Amino acid sequence: MWFGAERYTKHLAAGKASIAAALFLLSFCMSQRALSQISGESSSRDCDPLLTAGPAGRNPCGEAAKSAPQIEISEATPPPLLADDPQARPVDFHYVPALNGGDPIIVPQPFHMRYLYGAATSQGFDSAAAGPFRNLPTFESVYDGYLATSMQWRKAYLLLQHDSTMTHYTSPEIQGNVFHRTALLATGDFNRFVSWDFEARNTFGDDALRLVNPLPSRMVGQFATAEPASATYGIHRGTVWGADLVGALTWRPDLEHTFKFYARDAYHRLFSDDSHDDIGMVKLEYQKAISERTSYGFYGQTVRQTGQIVCTTEGGGVEFITKPKSNTVLEVAAGPEMGSKGCGRQQAFNFHLAAAKTLSPTLRAYLTANREYSSGYVSQGTWEDNIVAGVGKQLSRQVELGFDAGYVKGRVLGRLTSYRGFFASCELRKRLSNSFTLVATYRRFDHTVSQEAVRRNIAMVSLLWTPLGHDARRSNQYNATSEAIVNTRGEHEE
Repeated sequence: MWFGAERYTKHLAAGKASIAAALFLLSFCMSQRALSQISGESSSRDCDPLLTAGPAGRNPCGEAAKSAPQIEISEATPPPLLADDPQARPVDFHYVPALNGGDPIIVPQPFHMRYLYGAATSQGFDSAAAGPFRNLPTFESVYDGYLATSMQWRKAYLLLQHDSTMTHYTSPEIQGNVFHRTALLATGDFNRFVSWDFEARNTFGDDALRLVNPLPSRMVGQFATAEPASATYGIHRGTVWGADLVGALTWRPDLEHTFKFYARDAYHRLFSDDSHDDIGMVKLEYQKAISERTSYGFYGQTVRQTGQIVCTTEGGGVEFITKPKSNTVLEVAAGPEMGSKGCGRQQAFNFHLAAAKTLSPTLRAYLTANREYSSGYVSQGTWEDNIVAGVGKQLSRQVELGFDAGYVKGRVLGRLTSYRGFFASCELRKRLSNSFTLVATYRRFDHTVSQEAVRRNIAMVSLLWTPLGHDARRSNQYNATSEAIVNTRGEHEE
């Protein structure tokens, strides 16, 4: 019992000592806090700039350091990602035009694998239906089917789309036909410095069905702009085939410098006269970022066309790209261009201008102008000038109105006259539900090729079906790019 009493006495004394020490520490902390609130100078004198971290060029013990929020570092906080980890770099988002119309598709999709599909039916009127009776007005029915798949891996992703269109005319003199379109986008990273891109597009069928399909688009940032070649659609009769392959290799040694190698080959064949052409292009590009949103660079390119004609042209220039705001994109490029005798008249320069902006939360607009080599749609065409403009207005959450117009002018080799084309399109969209959309469309095509003038008016009412859960995630062109990226990145990380 004596040993137990002695042990109890020692524990009691230790407990009293602990309580006294705790009270002493508590009173000391309260007094120090009171002193720091009374006098700011004493706390600043206690701060040693040599032992305190802070932004470069600023006094870490200054007023900014006092007002800066204190961040507690916990052992549970995960360490920062290493530079070799591919997740350390921001996700590079692409915007791909959808073959069945609508806003561009954001890739990568926030799913490892996903199937996309839909259908549409249209009823309309064509003032000059194609075929042996070109100027015959008739009513027509259009049926469309869409199928796609999106696949994503750790360092690569793929998006494959296919769309088929069939038509039926009320006039017995005109036979319906089919038009197929396929597009593939694949891209990935070899490592954190080198990335690759590959695109393939294919069209086959009755060329007249291009006029009732959604017009193809070019991307300017997150904005979809109408393809200038749309102005000359409808000049061919019968079956056409086109294939377009694009490959790119990009090297980013650091955040400021980018080197890019770009190669493209486009093949077109007309079965009506068995004519064809092949256009190949190689381009080298260097860009330097002068800020987070602005960069400039230099490029050199060469183009060679074979088939009905043989033309080789070489050139280069300076380019400037800026995004002063997340909802504004501006691209400018220009330089000298020289061609061989097979290209006809010499080209003095190449030129590219693209501007797109969200003017308000419900209004967007774009303008593009180019002096560029022909897409190959016009046979024996080389360099051409084009301009396209458009505006979109969101009338409500479910209703959207859009206008697009474009003009193309070029010269057909071996002929004295030049070709020119104009198109205008107006589209009104009404979202009926999560799966159905009603679209009213009017298009005007006015072009002259080889002194043959064509005037064509097409009006259609379409019902689109895109089942919920099997429609691609699309960018909202009335929102800023950063908002779309943040939303998509959140789902991607989940």
